Amino acid sequence: MPKHQRYQTPYERIRPKIKSPYTQIYLIRHCHPDYDSENILGGKRMPLSKIGLKQRILLTKKLSTLKIDKIYASELTRALQTAELFAKKSRQRIIIDNRLNEIEWQNWYKIRYFNMSEKTRAKRIKGYRDMDKKLDRLQAKARRLIADIFKKNKSKNVAVFCHGNLIRSIITGILNTDVIGFLSMEIYQSSVSKLVIDRDGYIKINYINNIAHLPKRPDEDLFKTALNQ
Repeated sequence: MPKHQRYQTPYERIRPKIKSPYTQIYLIRHCHPDYDSENILGGKRMPLSKIGLKQRILLTKKLSTLKIDKIYASELTRALQTAELFAKKSRQRIIIDNRLNEIEWQNWYKIRYFNMSEKTRAKRIKGYRDMDKKLDRLQAKARRLIADIFKKNKSKNVAVFCHGNLIRSIITGILNTDVIGFLSMEIYQSSVSKLVIDRDGYIKINYINNIAHLPKRPDEDLFKTALNQ
């Protein structure tokens, strides 16, 4: 190899040409909710807990460093409350979009055999194919949602305050995973996940579940959430 010729990795030879400007979408799961109020108010109106309100202050401080241009939120109280403090601090209005509401996902606890091939799971687990088809529809809906936000906010930084299952649907939809991939991912409350999209719609998942703004790791709700659905 001539001295002036730089070695190219296989990725360098095939990677697409990325074109700026870039759109950055921050997927933010709401802070800790007051579960004790759920039986009284219902899931949609459940507010943040005392822990959640403290998390919100720390989250707002982090988001204030990101130069956010637009704020979206689901219409559920816990997501709106999480967004309100940042919107007030940044003097921006919140765009409420019911497409960002939480996704109901039932019977997922039955799909636990990650060490099987998809073909074997389809044979052994009753209803697997129906659940996988439902996930396909949810992921397609999530991709359309992100595509719409991208289309309306090209070259901007967008904060999207929403929910764990929706964020999982968005990320696993980009990764094109099946039910096992969906169930194998946990999204922490008050976490931030980042998508970067180039001018032509080429997308990268920059990071998932960033909770560096919190003083300690939040309580895991890996299986609690699944069993309560």
